[in-house]
Amino acid sequence: MPSVISGAEPRRRRGMTLVELIVVIAIIAVLLALLLPAVQQSREVARKAHCKNNLKQLGLAMHNYESTYGQFPIAAIWNVDAIASTVISGKSWGQALLPFIDQAAMATGFDESQPIWSGATNQALIATSLPTFVCPSVPSIPKPKTRWCADTVAAGGNMNCGIIPSNSIEATWGRTDFVVTCDIRSPLKSNLASAGVPSSGTVGFFYCGDQNAIAVVSGNGVTGVYDASPKISKVSDGLTNTIMIAELAARNQLWEKGKNITTAPSTDTPAAAANFVHLLNQQTHFGGGGWADPNNDQWVDGGNRDGNNDIRDVNGDRNSCVINCTNLLARAYYSFHIGMSNFTMGDGSVRSISENIDDTLLAFLITRAGGEVVGDY
Repeated sequence: MPSVISGAEPRRRRGMTLVELIVVIAIIAVLLALLLPAVQQSREVARKAHCKNNLKQLGLAMHNYESTYGQFPIAAIWNVDAIASTVISGKSWGQALLPFIDQAAMATGFDESQPIWSGATNQALIATSLPTFVCPSVPSIPKPKTRWCADTVAAGGNMNCGIIPSNSIEATWGRTDFVVTCDIRSPLKSNLASAGVPSSGTVGFFYCGDQNAIAVVSGNGVTGVYDASPKISKVSDGLTNTIMIAELAARNQLWEKGKNITTAPSTDTPAAAANFVHLLNQQTHFGGGGWADPNNDQWVDGGNRDGNNDIRDVNGDRNSCVINCTNLLARAYYSFHIGMSNFTMGDGSVRSISENIDDTLLAFLITRAGGEVVGDY
């Protein structure tokens, strides 16, 4: 056996120098910088898939409703006083779908003796958050609130609201990031005309009549009922080629090109800045951001590609962006997915459509009986 040399000392571990420590930290930082985008991307992929699944569930609910009632739910039903031109009550397509998304108890819990936005029972129900109506890619924002009365109609420039509630409406809604479309207005309508589509072919999947794209039922015996029944037979372009539900996220805030806008751009003229006040007021006070909100339907006329809608010539601007430029109601569609947005087609399938799609082609997909040849997209 070899002898142990007396007095030998074990080798000591040398401590890390400051330079070496800095190098290690730098390497870790680089690795984290490389890893973080990948983690974020994988999370967004999961959120996007969840969003598409929610749209798929709503599409299935639409078809289950159609199987039960012989038509899809009407986008919005307004009970109005036709003489006084005031709103008495209203219902939305989101409320109609409740029994078909496992919310039958909620559907039967409303106090039908009062408007949907009135009374403790109804107010509690409409404020309920339902995950099926929400896209998880959207930032956390407050629940949308409605303040709708004579002064907000005036301040909103009467846009999307030609009538005033009989009593002022103050309501908080469970949020939705999804909307249905009634028809197309200019400049997209002008694009369709240029493509040879007749004016009767500008109707969307949920056409609701000519009175501000809403279905109106008189509340005082005066006839004022539109044929707003969205039946399969009316979708002559084919269910696969017609958009049924679309993303219009983060209402009732106003978003333009990924930014929450609360003040007019400094480059606006005084007239444009004044118009911004009208648009913001419309969006924040009755922007249709709740699943039970009867205002949660829209026509589409397009928005500016830079997102700024304050100075847009509605009837003359043919360069109208329709995906991811603005979430202003009645302008276009909007999501928080990079480069695209999700849509439920009339057959219940879900498609991701690029924000760079040709405007006229998307208009073809919105209309239900335009007779257009869509092709690949």
